[in-house]
Amino acid sequence: MANLNSDEENQKDAKNTEDADNSAKTDGKSKPRKRSIMLKWSFANMLFCFVIFTTFAAISFQTSVYFFLKEEKDNLVMVVNQVTKNLDNTEVPLTADNIYKYLNYKEPNVLANAYDEDGNDVKSAENIGIPGIYRRTFQIYDIKGNMIFTTKTTSLPLSATKSTKPMVITLGQTTGYIVTREIKSAKTGKVVGYLQSFNDLKYYYNVRNKLLFLLIGLEIIAMILANIIGYFVSDHFLKPLAKLHSAMKKIVNSPSGRYEEVEIDSGDEIEELADVYNAMMAKTHDYISGQERFVSDVSHELRTPLAVLDGHINLLRRWGKDDPEQLVDSLEAAHYEVQKMSAMIQDMLNMTRLKQTDDYKNKQTRVVDSVEDMVDNFRMIHQDFVIEFERHVDFEAHAQIYKNHYEQALTVLMDNAVKYSGDAEKYIKVTLTEDADNIITTVSDHGLGINADDLSHVFERFFRADKARNREIGGTGLGLSIISNIAELYHGQVDVTSKIGKGSAFVISIPKPNLTDELETL
Repeated sequence: MANLNSDEENQKDAKNTEDADNSAKTDGKSKPRKRSIMLKWSFANMLFCFVIFTTFAAISFQTSVYFFLKEEKDNLVMVVNQVTKNLDNTEVPLTADNIYKYLNYKEPNVLANAYDEDGNDVKSAENIGIPGIYRRTFQIYDIKGNMIFTTKTTSLPLSATKSTKPMVITLGQTTGYIVTREIKSAKTGKVVGYLQSFNDLKYYYNVRNKLLFLLIGLEIIAMILANIIGYFVSDHFLKPLAKLHSAMKKIVNSPSGRYEEVEIDSGDEIEELADVYNAMMAKTHDYISGQERFVSDVSHELRTPLAVLDGHINLLRRWGKDDPEQLVDSLEAAHYEVQKMSAMIQDMLNMTRLKQTDDYKNKQTRVVDSVEDMVDNFRMIHQDFVIEFERHVDFEAHAQIYKNHYEQALTVLMDNAVKYSGDAEKYIKVTLTEDADNIITTVSDHGLGINADDLSHVFERFFRADKARNREIGGTGLGLSIISNIAELYHGQVDVTSKIGKGSAFVISIPKPNLTDELETL
């Protein structure tokens, strides 16, 4: 039957393991792939630069094209107006023979195979003294529409549409602006001929295409540079974050490993994040260390009391329950050990909680009130003791400490003074003094005293100077360690002086509050 149960358990474990593996595979499939923030930053930077540069390039391109075309049209109209002004001075219709009188040339060239309908030669000149004519063709027609003059070797038929504004036309593979005007005599007002001008836009298209290719090339170069610069800049700024990420991964991969503080001096939010991380890890480390220490202390210090309990219980089970005297001794011993364990656990819990009281670090206590209360309580409980209180501070003096912690330290010191007075003089003195920075509390007695060799160990956990005597007196050996932790928590210190047979004096120094802080009296 035992083997059968064992087989069933193994099958269940195997099934659970398989389910866990399947779940992990499923999670692995559904988990989205992570992308580097550096690549995201580089891509975002490149996209931003692309949008900005494209917008700028598009506006620049369109603006350049608009103004270039506008200049072409304006210049064409200006030249046409000037030529028309020269030609409207005639009173007779324009002919190939008289046109030179109104244009700025002297020896017209005869075009080969260029004749009008009547067989007259067509006059031509490459330059008629008008600026801006080198990319434009001018033809002059008589009143019948026959061409009598041209500035180029090519000729255009007279357009049927007369327009004073440039219009876009395409002749073969050539596109340009054309303007056709009637030439009216300024004296008679009659039409004496026609003027037609064609502005070739080949140069404009060449410039436009070159500008477009230039802007595209510049944009490609800018994108590459933006990507490279963005990558290195993001790498520079994200190095501290990568360092922080590495530290976090180290903690995840080795939770029980030693915590190392991350030092980042970037002077920005990442440094603040590192500071928060360090503070969080330090606090977590303290909590974990406190828990581990507590478990270790409990397992170590409770071993002896539990062994004693186990021994007495086994004794009672064997034969002690039949011996009334042994039964009483065993029950008393068990009761003592239980009380001892209870006190020890409470003291260890108090020490652990001290590390978790950051909220109380800014609390302030009026020390005179606390000392007077503690002295009155001990006088009432231990009426056979002479307990004095000597004050050398102002009644309103404050210390930067939580009231409960201050009174806890006083209770431990005064309780120890009572316990270790023995048969000596039952005398306790509490003194309050101050210096420039601290409130100083001294608890002295005329008790048994502490050996000089033990003075450097009295604040260690579970340390007890005279084991035999301490067993009679009681205690856990944690009281002075708690006081040491309280002083450390509030950036103070605790010291002790003692002589065997003369007594001991414990001194706790706690800083005063800052004068600029608002007092918070508890």
